Amino acid sequence: MIQDFEPFPRVRQALAQGCGAVTIAIYVLIAILLVVAALMGVAETMTLVMTALENPTQHGLSNVLQAILLIIVIATLVDMVASYVRAGRVLVRPILIAGITTMVRRLLVSDLTFIDIIGTTIVILGLTVAMVYVGRDEMEMMEHLKDMKRSEDQ
Repeated sequence: MIQDFEPFPRVRQALAQGCGAVTIAIYVLIAILLVVAALMGVAETMTLVMTALENPTQHGLSNVLQAILLIIVIATLVDMVASYVRAGRVLVRPILIAGITTMVRRLLVSDLTFIDIIGTTIVILGLTVAMVYVGRDEMEMMEHLKDMKRSEDQ
């Protein structure tokens, strides 16, 4: 019988744990920066809402809508980072949600040509289809993880 020979198993394990800790620290820093950006966005949105209430125009409403959608994108990214820190892996669904929200934001508040509108709509449909399929896979994975946890608890 041939045995695998690993000369420095402890070093390898320590390096893996160190890299994992650095990755988690970076994601936590990113989450903090995203939360700060979201809070700044909320403050800016409140200012835009107040301005729009004083002088209601289509441009003012468009600015408010754009700011709100940006906050949704930032919140989705914070959720993605949080899910990575909790589960140890990047979930694709929040990224797809952020992409759809960004494309809807582009569609609603940008001056687009007809071709741009068609292209953006196709991207939104593609992201939606991908989200449905990825959502199914992630739900199955979550159920599998729950089943594994239940069997470990028993």
